[in-house]
Amino acid sequence: MLGLALTVAACAAAVSLGWNPLRPARAQAAPTTSTGAAVAAGKPDPSLHNLLATPKARDYQQRKQFQSDAHDFFRKAASLGPAERERRAQALREDIERYENASELSAGESMLLRVGLIQATVADEAQQAAMVQQLATRYRADAKRREQQWIEQQQHDTRFQTYKQRERVVVAEVLAMQQIPGGVTRDEYLRQRLQAERERVYR
Repeated sequence: MLGLALTVAACAAAVSLGWNPLRPARAQAAPTTSTGAAVAAGKPDPSLHNLLATPKARDYQQRKQFQSDAHDFFRKAASLGPAERERRAQALREDIERYENASELSAGESMLLRVGLIQATVADEAQQAAMVQQLATRYRADAKRREQQWIEQQQHDTRFQTYKQRERVVVAEVLAMQQIPGGVTRDEYLRQRLQAERERVYR
């Protein structure tokens, strides 16, 4: 099927990126001395059981399962029957949607995975291209909408407005200076002044 090798590479890149979920070191904390002794003695350790039963640990295990399912699907997609392929693809779509809505997958990671699913489940090349284009259009629109929301939020942020006013004054001052103090470049001095203004406004 067209692009399947590329799909696998895209999927591997997406699920391997540094996204927000906990790292293994957090979810699977190293056993304490007493825990290690209990494990060595073959005894169940209540503290380890309690740790693995926490919501964060369960979430971590679910995310690891999602990564495993994604890799397994793209590795086996070509050999799966149509019904099984679509069933597993739909399960991954739902997981992607959930993690993206929770900001635990970036838009770029989600799009890579969704493109991979299209390539793995749609045989017609023209239909693939149309669906990928539609997906790209959707993500561009979402990015534009988020940018507009950010702009509107900043417009109602009095501290941001104060900083922007000071920014204009500082830029004009620095551009008009004949000599730059501290032996630094004009750009570096401007950066330092603006950083100081941000710290003053947002402290």
